[in-house]
Amino acid sequence: MTAFANELRGEAAVTIGKEDFAVAVTFAGLMRLSQAIGARTMDEVYQRLLGFEPFAVSCAVRCLAVADDDEGRAEIAARVLSGTNISAADQADWRTGIEQALTAHIEAGNRVRKTASPLEDVEAAVTGKKPPSAS
Repeated sequence: MTAFANELRGEAAVTIGKEDFAVAVTFAGLMRLSQAIGARTMDEVYQRLLGFEPFAVSCAVRCLAVADDDEGRAEIAARVLSGTNISAADQADWRTGIEQALTAHIEAGNRVRKTASPLEDVEAAVTGKKPPSAS
């Protein structure tokens, strides 16, 4: 069974061992993750996650798993990171899922920067001037 991942929200399905779950990269999640693994740059985070560095992946599961709250992320992490569940054999599935989630996060940021904000839309409607960020 594959976890349900809402791709419109930047979620990606991941299977590690017998556990299916969804991950989503958020800036808050990246902050928690970089602090937990002592990463100083986004390049380092990216390299360690795609390289399936065990500690980084374990922390990423805890920080980026999709759940309603932190307790839910902790429960997912407990199942996924069980010594009888995760192994180096999960590298390809992890890499596919985390790369999809990282790409979705970056693309969402790019889309936000290319569109007008609600305030800019209101100003354009009221004043008749084009919003500065609109192309």
